[in-house]
Amino acid sequence: MKGPPKAYPVKNRPGLWAAKGVDPTTRARKNYFGNSAEEASRKAEASLGVTEDNSLFAFYRTVYLPTVQHRSLNWINQIGWVMDRYVLPEFGHRDFGELKRAELQVFFNRIARDLAPRSVRNIKIVFGGVFRLAMADELIAANPTSFVRLAKPDRPHKQVLTFEQLHRLVEKAHPLAKPFVILAGCAGLRLGEAVGVTRGAISKDGILTVCQQVQQVRGGCLISPTLKTENSYRQIPLPTALMSELLNCRRVSDIWICSDTKGGYVTPKNITRELRAACEAAGIPCVSPHELRHTFISLLENEIEAPRPVVMALAGHARSNVTDGYSHTFSQQLLRWMGRYWDQVSTACSPECWATGAKPIGSVEPAIQLVRGKGHVNLFEGMGW
Repeated sequence: MKGPPKAYPVKNRPGLWAAKGVDPTTRARKNYFGNSAEEASRKAEASLGVTEDNSLFAFYRTVYLPTVQHRSLNWINQIGWVMDRYVLPEFGHRDFGELKRAELQVFFNRIARDLAPRSVRNIKIVFGGVFRLAMADELIAANPTSFVRLAKPDRPHKQVLTFEQLHRLVEKAHPLAKPFVILAGCAGLRLGEAVGVTRGAISKDGILTVCQQVQQVRGGCLISPTLKTENSYRQIPLPTALMSELLNCRRVSDIWICSDTKGGYVTPKNITRELRAACEAAGIPCVSPHELRHTFISLLENEIEAPRPVVMALAGHARSNVTDGYSHTFSQQLLRWMGRYWDQVSTACSPECWATGAKPIGSVEPAIQLVRGKGHVNLFEGMGW
């Protein structure tokens, strides 16, 4: 770093300045305060003088790693794979302020000979994230990975099922796979999210709360409360007929919706195998768990033409400040579109039939409209609620 750390005024504290330095004990980033910009910069500069280690490895270990501990286990493992296997052996001993774009371009060109384009792209994302943090700390002026050019990866073709094919898949799926097919293909959950759904996550009003996932890791599985993104934490209203179909799937466990034969959850690896067998039994193209979620999003948006905010909220793509604390009106809108979607899947009717406005035979009013009392059906009697 050239020159002393730059000081900046502290928000809501008139007359107080701060500059970023290093804690002499933990070697983590620390703010140093002063009554003037010069005083704050001088304190921060003195803390930096404690160590002469400006290597990429030192910055990665003491500064970058503490900032990513809140991320999902899969993402932390991805960071470890990138840095430990490729980046640190090559550049760990170097001063990160001396690394230039041309040198990094040579590095990426070399690893691209042995790795898939997607893997090279992931390495660039993680490596670039380290430099972005260094820029935020004003240790470097520019990110040298910004203008590194990579080979354009081939976009994989995602298989999308039709309503008729999804209907056959729900009917033919083995009891181990059927709850997952409903959760992913009819509610848009990711593989780990669907496997991690419990009975307690579905309220009496038919609201499915997505708040945890099961992750397949080396040596087994673990239950993680950290989802892929902050937007993944969401609530999905389930129509009565869909919830009834889901809760009445034959299973052993009283806790897990996707249950194995011993009462535990089905592992993601076994779900993938059972889904492939279900596709073959239904006589439809084999789809992956992610393609089943992609089917839900595609059919919801393109076939029944749900509004974009509805699709984003159900899929977990919407920004949290948009979907936090759904209004009653918006929740009813989500439920209405979920009901239309399930009517299509459960009756395998054509889009033309639905477009007429005719209600499919056997459709049921949404669960959120059920109330206890005379003349109303109580779906939850006999279910332990």
